[in-house]
Amino acid sequence: MRRVIDLCLDMPPDALYLSNTLSTFCLDPAYEGYKKNYGQGMAAQIGYTIEQLDDILLKEGKEVFKQKISLAADKYAVKPKQFVEHLDKIGVSWGITCDNNHDNKKTAEIVSMYPDRFKGFIFVDPNKGMDAVRELETCVKIYGLHALYITGFRTKLPANDKKNYPLYAKACELNIPVHIYSSVNLSAAVPYDIGHPRYIDEVARDFPELKIMAAVSGFPWVLEFITLALRHKNVYLNFETHPPKRIGIPGSGYDPYLYYAENSIQDRLCFASNWTTQCQPLEDIIDQVEKLPFSDITKDKILFQNAERFWNNL
Repeated sequence: MRRVIDLCLDMPPDALYLSNTLSTFCLDPAYEGYKKNYGQGMAAQIGYTIEQLDDILLKEGKEVFKQKISLAADKYAVKPKQFVEHLDKIGVSWGITCDNNHDNKKTAEIVSMYPDRFKGFIFVDPNKGMDAVRELETCVKIYGLHALYITGFRTKLPANDKKNYPLYAKACELNIPVHIYSSVNLSAAVPYDIGHPRYIDEVARDFPELKIMAAVSGFPWVLEFITLALRHKNVYLNFETHPPKRIGIPGSGYDPYLYYAENSIQDRLCFASNWTTQCQPLEDIIDQVEKLPFSDITKDKILFQNAERFWNNL
């Protein structure tokens, strides 16, 4: 069993997160794409099908719908201690995590309970200007969190928007990495290319000291995503949220990884699961990497060594 570092290690979802997410999927037509792709798996985590949830919503209304989701989520909840014990069994040494609802204080509580197992993501809103910068500094110096996460999907800003730049500068000053969302999104309410890799290219040029983890696989702009690591020494890559098995499927759009992961970016590609969004057990996602036609050397680097190097070089 190989050692694993997971650079998007979700905590088991709580009742509030599942209730809010499934409510959004079922109630908001703009999220129909997420409901179609992820709703069934997420509903299964609480013992339902998405069709059953739609039926409850239709026949019993929003309030009963939310109550039933909350009760079911409580029933299936996994406590942090149980989760850590499970990580031991499947070889996960540590991972970067956050509270399900991106509450920085609650993330700090999780990290403080298991400081050797979890590092903490920081989520701030760049639209808040200097208040966001001050919050970032507080999260690092007071809460003890470790990495800033920037996602245009949530902020409605591409990575190179100048509202993000004070946060990048502060991250350099604090010597913390920044994970940046880079993939298509399935929400009709957000431009589909707001996470295009070209926006990270500008950030990497403007902040050569900033350690950047380009996240979420770059799909469907996979070659352009890979090019980030070819062009910039300060950029590493991960395929968070996207099943690794797709890399081995011809015509999937992920197949460029088959060549470049064994060659040009062998030292830059990292494992990250976001397993709750994928609605798959973490160990199954790790096993998908094991089954890819990569050398053992490359698998060791993807699952552990590259992430370790990324963090040790801070």
